[in-house]
Amino acid sequence: MPIHKKFFSLLLIFLPTQLGYHFWPDWAMVLGRRVDYLSPTLYLTDILIGLIIITWFLSSRGRSDGDAISYQCEIASSKTPRNDKIRKVRFAIIVTLLFIAINVFFAVNKPVAIYKWLKAVEFVLLGYYIVKTKVQLSAISYPLSVGILYSSLIAIGQFYFQHSIGGPLWWLGERTFALDTPGIARVDTQFSIFRLRPYATFPHPNVLGGFLAVVLPLVIASARQRVSASAQWLFRVSFVFGIVALVLTFSRSAIVIGILALAFVFFQKKKIFFFFSILILTFSVFRLPFTFFEESVTVRQQLNVAAIRLWQTSPLFGVGLGNFLVRLPEALPTRTIYFLQPVHNIYLLLLSEVGVVGFLFFIWFLQKIFRHPFGIWHLAFGILLVLGLVDHYPLTLQQGQLLLTLLMSLAIVDRTRNLTLY
Repeated sequence: MPIHKKFFSLLLIFLPTQLGYHFWPDWAMVLGRRVDYLSPTLYLTDILIGLIIITWFLSSRGRSDGDAISYQCEIASSKTPRNDKIRKVRFAIIVTLLFIAINVFFAVNKPVAIYKWLKAVEFVLLGYYIVKTKVQLSAISYPLSVGILYSSLIAIGQFYFQHSIGGPLWWLGERTFALDTPGIARVDTQFSIFRLRPYATFPHPNVLGGFLAVVLPLVIASARQRVSASAQWLFRVSFVFGIVALVLTFSRSAIVIGILALAFVFFQKKKIFFFFSILILTFSVFRLPFTFFEESVTVRQQLNVAAIRLWQTSPLFGVGLGNFLVRLPEALPTRTIYFLQPVHNIYLLLLSEVGVVGFLFFIWFLQKIFRHPFGIWHLAFGILLVLGLVDHYPLTLQQGQLLLTLLMSLAIVDRTRNLTLY
């Protein structure tokens, strides 16, 4: 196996982790307070991405002189359509760079915008690697299942002990917390008895729930392939523990959407899927604690309004990538530090930060992806997009950005007929 593929497998295994080193320049502060979302951070997964790109580039340069000469001759004798394609690519790059320059120009905090665009370039390079190497499900499922398994076991342990496990898990990014930690995510189970919602190595239980909702359908698809007995065992064990951990997150959106997606994979093309879907939705409405007047819903609504207000200040090119939090006090002048968080909707976040121009490009790119036969990668990518309606982590957190890049890229290269769902 080439070394870049080994690094890619390690990236998938460590995708759930958040081990990183934060830097705190003055421009990473809002209202005199450090903001994690703005802090330049070097994650372990960033290092792995760098190793993937470098080793892949070096291995690609290792072709023989004869192959190189043949490749140059092929380019020299290429037909006009190929030349037109090259010109279109160059034009697209120039237009993109021009848009980035304009977006940075409109940003109040230009260092933040530049840093966020550099992160975007990093994930574009990772996506380019995945598309060019045509990574298959078999190369994804095993290392992802390892990540599911240890994340689920950590989450179950945290819920049982009602505090972080500690010890060597610090090196995977587990934070130190307990049930009485200020600001910790809790759930009122019954009679005002609060229980800690598990984080595993994620920054919030909702992110853990979203990760499990997205990847568990992939485990089912992997288990249906012809794999070794050890791989089948891993898929089944990780699926069982993953379902338990998903429920324990008490993430309403992730539980409902994740189980609906699993039902679709299990019962596709069967009427039982629709009955099962209605059953899940009914159970969710009546059993999961929820009210439209609870604080989390109120916060989301007010952040949505703030996103629209900020977009109106620069409708075409946005307020600058990463500058939503920088400009948020303008839209919520009477609010406190608690409100210094991104809008919980990736589409409103995009609209406010990159404007109509950037948002329309994103929509155009999505329709290019989903016009192909609907496969398992499209399903997983679609789940993440739906979750993006109620949360921001696919665009703002390292694990979410990795997951978005992975699924978007694999949806582009999905041409395998046995992965087509209908």
